[in-house]
Amino acid sequence: MAIEGKFYGIGVGPGDPQLLTLRAVGVLKNVDIIAVPKSRMERESVAWDIAKVHCPENVRILELEMPMTSNKEVLQKAWQNAADQIMEVMHTGKSVAFLTLGDPSFYSTYIYLLNLLKKELNPEQIETVPGITAMAAAAAKVNQPLAAGDEPLLVLPGVEGLDQYTEIPNVVMMKVSRNLPEVLQNLQKSGGRAILATRVGQAGEEICELTEQDEMEKIDYLSLVLIRRE
Repeated sequence: MAIEGKFYGIGVGPGDPQLLTLRAVGVLKNVDIIAVPKSRMERESVAWDIAKVHCPENVRILELEMPMTSNKEVLQKAWQNAADQIMEVMHTGKSVAFLTLGDPSFYSTYIYLLNLLKKELNPEQIETVPGITAMAAAAAKVNQPLAAGDEPLLVLPGVEGLDQYTEIPNVVMMKVSRNLPEVLQNLQKSGGRAILATRVGQAGEEICELTEQDEMEKIDYLSLVLIRRE
C-alpha cells in the first residue's frame, strides 16, 4: 500500500519563537499533525513550547518518546517506533511535521528518524526545513563572529580532542555540561575568549564569559561554548 502523506522535519531554532523561518511557520499553520519528541513522555517538550504559538489551537499532536541514553539498542528501537507511528499516520494521507531544536541537520535526533523514513518514502514526500542553530544565536547575542574572512570554524560535539586544535581560531563546543572542568583547563593553556551560552532564547537564558564561571560545577544540558582566539 502506497504512503500518500508528506513528512516535514522542522527546525524550530534555539528558543525564541520569533526565530522560526517563514517556511517553518507556513508548514506549522497548515500541517495535519505535529510530531513532538520527548525524552520522557511525562516531560514537557521544549521544541513544542517554542513552536506552539505558530500552530492552530486544535492541531493534532503525536508524542514520540526519544530517550536520552547512549544505549544504541534502546535508541534504535525508539527511532523505529517513531518512524512506524509517523508512517501509520501518513498511510491515511495526512501530513506530519516533526519538531526539532535548532537545525534538523545539525546533531539532531531527526537525522536518525530521517534515515529510516527515506527507506519507505519517495524523495518528494520529505521536506527538511532548516532552522537557526544555538551557536548562531549565541554569537549574535554577544555580537561576535563565528568565523571571519578565511578563518576556519571547528565544531566539536564534546571536549574530546580539544587539545589537538589549539591553533584553530574559532571553536564551538557542544554538550559541555558534563565536561566544564576540562574546557577550563584547556582555555588556561591555549587562551582566547570563551563564551558560555545556556538555553539561548529560552527562559533561564545565561550568556557569560566562561572565565568568570571557573567555580561552576554543574550547568544546564542545553549549553555550548564559543571560543575565539585572535
